[in-house]
Parts: sequence; C-alpha cells; structure tokens
Amino acid sequence: MIDYRKEFDDKGYFTCVSILDDSEREELLSKIVQIEKNVISYPENKKEQDPNNPSRLRKINDLVLNNQYFLKIAKKPAILDIVTKCIGGDIKHFGDQLFMKPPGGVEKTSHQDSPYFPISPMNLISCWIALDDVNEENGCMKFIPGSHKLGALPHTEKWMVGDREDVRIPMDQIDNKEEVSIHLIAGSASFHHSLLVHRSGPNKTSHSRRGWAIHYMSAKSKWTDGGQKKPEFKLLRGENHPECV
Repeated sequence: MIDYRKEFDDKGYFTCVSILDDSEREELLSKIVQIEKNVISYPENKKEQDPNNPSRLRKINDLVLNNQYFLKIAKKPAILDIVTKCIGGDIKHFGDQLFMKPPGGVEKTSHQDSPYFPISPMNLISCWIALDDVNEENGCMKFIPGSHKLGALPHTEKWMVGDREDVRIPMDQIDNKEEVSIHLIAGSASFHHSLLVHRSGPNKTSHSRRGWAIHYMSAKSKWTDGGQKKPEFKLLRGENHPECV
C-alpha cells in the first residue's frame, strides 16, 4: 500500500494504477472528440491549436468549468481521497488542461507549475490522468524526485512553441541526472507537487498521447494576484474558509 502523503512530501510525486476504468476512459475520449469536432459546444478561447498543424488541437483548457461531465470526473472519490491525504480535506479546483500531444507534438521543457499559479502556499497537487498508454516514444513526463523542496526556481530562459513564446528553467538551475520517466497505462494517473520540476518529450509516434491534468488546492489557500480579481474557484470537498480562495 502506497503511503501517498509520504511520497508526496519526500519525492513530490507518485503514481496510481487505476483512476478511470475502460468505460469511463472511452466515454471521456468520446467527449473530447465531440469537442474537437464542435459537436459539443465549447468556448473557442479555451482551445489551443497545434503550432505545427493548426487543424489539430494541442490543448483544451478548463474542462471542469465548462462541462458538467468533466466536473463529475474531477470530483471522483478515487481522486479526492488521494488528494485529501496530501493536502487536507477542504479541496478546491484551481484549473485543468487536456494535453492532446498529437503526432509530432513538441516537447514541454523543464518547469514548475506553481510559478504560473497565483496561489499561496505553493502546495497544490496535480492529478495527471493518462488517456492513452504513455511511454518514452510518445512523450511521457519526466520528474526530478525531491525537486519540489528547492522552492520556486526562475523561469527566465526563452523557449518558442511555434510563434508563441514560452519560458523554462535555465539548465544550470537543475540537475537532470536523477530524472525519472513516468510510464503510465491508459486510465492510470500520476500525482505531483506544484513545485516539482518536470518536463515531457516530443511525440515521435503516429498516434496522439492524450493526458488530462487537474490541479487541486487547499480551500485555505490565498489568492496572490493583486492586479486581478480572484475567480470563483469550485469547492470540490469540505468547507470554504473566510478570506481564502
């Protein structure tokens, strides 16, 4: 039996064998195809095209906020029970992204999640659900164990994704020698700390490598972006707290 809290505290990540059964996974993938084909209405500003082929989607953002089916999956006890062990029982949804990683999909270089999230403390947990088998060839994630203990690192090195400018952690700030490749079977998941240094490789296969990342935070967290009004974050379990997210 995995001690999820110990793994989360010590290594900053762990994997879980079964989050979605086959029928759930097939239904979820069907919903994604329908969103892609505009059978299911979905906000266009929440879709991102593949920079190498604009006819394909690279990413779909905020599924939980825009479709009740995905909210139901994000609230599955199988997921929330694990999240509770790591960050406590008052849980809110911060955000989520469906990464399509189509054939030829580019790498995502080394980064942490929390520097992109205006939330304090930097102690969120992400559940990354594999919708296809994930391996080296199709661009699995790679984690540096224990790197969440380094705190927030600078994301100052420019990196271009097609015409879009992104940033990454400079290589002299991290040590990739301890890096671990996370292979997953479809329907399983990895969970990682929002300060864990991670990346993913390119998809060298002829099939998409689809994965859905759901970010959870304690309802006791604080919103830190003073220049922007705090969104109404969904409470998924437990209680709200005054003057918190």
